[in-house]
Amino acid sequence: MRKLFFTLLLTLPLTLLAQPHLHKGEKMSPEQQAVLKAKSLRLQLDLTETQEGAIKSVLQDQIQTMENHRKKAKEEKTSVYDRRLHHLENLLALQTQMKSILSAEQFETWKKTMAHKKRMAMRHLGSREGKNPAMKKEGPPRKRG
Repeated sequence: MRKLFFTLLLTLPLTLLAQPHLHKGEKMSPEQQAVLKAKSLRLQLDLTETQEGAIKSVLQDQIQTMENHRKKAKEEKTSVYDRRLHHLENLLALQTQMKSILSAEQFETWKKTMAHKKRMAMRHLGSREGKNPAMKKEGPPRKRG
């Protein structure tokens, strides 16, 4: 009886870990992603309908190019430098397109929002790296004193 109890006690955590994750969301199309982002920008920046439509098309093009480049980079195994360079070029193109669509005040608000989102993403990335000490990269030695 004791052996059965201990066997069940040891196998229960393993069976719980083997269960599939249920929190995987559905994959949205680039058009759906662009519509949601454009609507949220309309609420945030008080956009007109024409501005929202222009932004939706710009965002849809950007999302589609990002997905295409991601697939291409995965197939060709491009370098980190090339991927970052392409990402920065896309961001510059997005910024110039947004500058032409938005008013000066709306553009400044959009830039502040984008900077805040970037800071929050970097903060989240930093906290995520700290969870597994075996995966931490060793940096330069710190000076004491």
